[in-house]
Amino acid sequence: MTSEKDNHEEGPEYDLDLDLAQTVVEDNTRKAQRLAACSSCACDAEEEDAPEDEKKDTKKLLWLVGVIIIVFGVLGGVAFYSSYHKEPVTIDGMHSLNVAGELKPQEGYMYNGYSFIKYADVWYTQIQNKGTLYDVTFNYDPKSVEDIPIEGSLTENFVKSGRIYITFDPLGRELKWVAVANFGLSRSLAWAFGYDMKAACTRNETKACQDAGVVTCDDTEKAVIYFKESDDPRVILADNCVIVQGRGEDLVKAKDRLLLRWYGITGKIA
Repeated sequence: MTSEKDNHEEGPEYDLDLDLAQTVVEDNTRKAQRLAACSSCACDAEEEDAPEDEKKDTKKLLWLVGVIIIVFGVLGGVAFYSSYHKEPVTIDGMHSLNVAGELKPQEGYMYNGYSFIKYADVWYTQIQNKGTLYDVTFNYDPKSVEDIPIEGSLTENFVKSGRIYITFDPLGRELKWVAVANFGLSRSLAWAFGYDMKAACTRNETKACQDAGVVTCDDTEKAVIYFKESDDPRVILADNCVIVQGRGEDLVKAKDRLLLRWYGITGKIA
């Protein structure tokens, strides 16, 4: 049995347009900023006075500060675990400690026979697919998403073609959360199962959606996953379509609930 790490750079390639939701967010943000700027003469004058080089230098500085904060945050998390367990900590090492019952509940626990551990603020477990052991990731641990219901069923040949379309409403109000959930789900399914993931929109309302095309649950000849903004978080399996719905963090939790089912940890997807 071979082992693979959950690392996108080493895994199968998938459509870079899966960042479509984030692209739409950025486009909408730029439009809002332009409108806000046009409504204030003072802002216009200030932008005209600011040298272009100064703006670029400021952006570079902010980017550098952000990278430094992230790096030190990760190093600090690893150092905390290492000092607590008094030896170098790896994901595999934490799984061993977890199986032996030597982790605190907030660090890891066993769930349906699977070891779940929290490493650098990400939850990990291991699954087998076609003789290969994969480290797979979640934003939330399984116990924290148990209250999100899954209902319905999929057609038996849901992913027969090996291609899945991820679609969303480009005019939604919480596209940043859609982007987070979309990235996590698309990356995981492409990595662990080798699916050909394609981005799409439910309607052609923005420039970013023109090339991606329009795909909805009504396209019965396609396997579709639809991220839907809703006050009622749940996962709906509807023949050829999986509807992952919620708002904010609940949408991301619904994504993790679906992944647990897809991996076979909490049942079968189809």
